Amino acid sequence: MIIVLRADTAPRLTDADRLDRLHAEIDGEPAGIQYDDVVCPADDEHVWVDVEWLRTAGLAQVGGAEFADGFDGMIAYATKKGWLDDAGRFVRAHIQRS
Repeated sequence: MIIVLRADTAPRLTDADRLDRLHAEIDGEPAGIQYDDVVCPADDEHVWVDVEWLRTAGLAQVGGAEFADGFDGMIAYATKKGWLDDAGRFVRAHIQRS
């Protein structure tokens, strides 16, 4: 799963079927990136991504019980690694710059 972040559009999800990786790609200067309620900066190397938004966007692109099970597994793994916020609402994603 890749969250594409740009200055001119809201965050969008691509590669929703790739549940073995999660990162954000910044296209452009980080200072101009458009964030919203579902994706917000965590630090210089990470963003917080709303888990329910990820699930909903992924289901819209891929759909099916297999996706839902795989997504739950991905979030369980992220939880074990300490990559969720204290409330469990946001998952941390590494930033890659293009």
